[in-house]
Amino acid sequence: MPRRLRFFLPGLAATCCLWAPVSHGHALLHEVLDGEAVIVRLTFAGGDESPWFEPYEVFAPGEETAFQSGRVNALGEVTFRPDRAGAWKLRVISADGHGATITLEVGDAGDVLAVQEAQGNAHGHWSRVFAALGYVLGLFGLLMVWRQSRARPPPAA
Repeated sequence: MPRRLRFFLPGLAATCCLWAPVSHGHALLHEVLDGEAVIVRLTFAGGDESPWFEPYEVFAPGEETAFQSGRVNALGEVTFRPDRAGAWKLRVISADGHGATITLEVGDAGDVLAVQEAQGNAHGHWSRVFAALGYVLGLFGLLMVWRQSRARPPPAA
């Protein structure tokens, strides 16, 4: 082996070893912090089921750009950590177009002081009950019209 190559190869190996820490710049680091967070649990009207993995957006007070966006977790919860006091908006919209916008009044300490009525849930429980009753009665009426038309004798020719 030539004399130059004998010095070049160990020098190349040492240089490569010095560059190895630079490659850690692409690592994803994490840090566990203790702190207060706002947790909002979402359920459907029956209360027995939660909206799994539906998209949501959280808006800071006075902002039009989302502070945080993501999907509802498997427990039906949205968690975020506000950085200032004010009226925070949480908007959850399911794939079928249903959803709600909830306004949370957050204090200086990051605690929720008040929750305003959810918008987008304009139809209350009783209006849905009456609508279902109307559908059932309407189907029953169509069934009666159909049965009457079958029971009528054909016109004489």
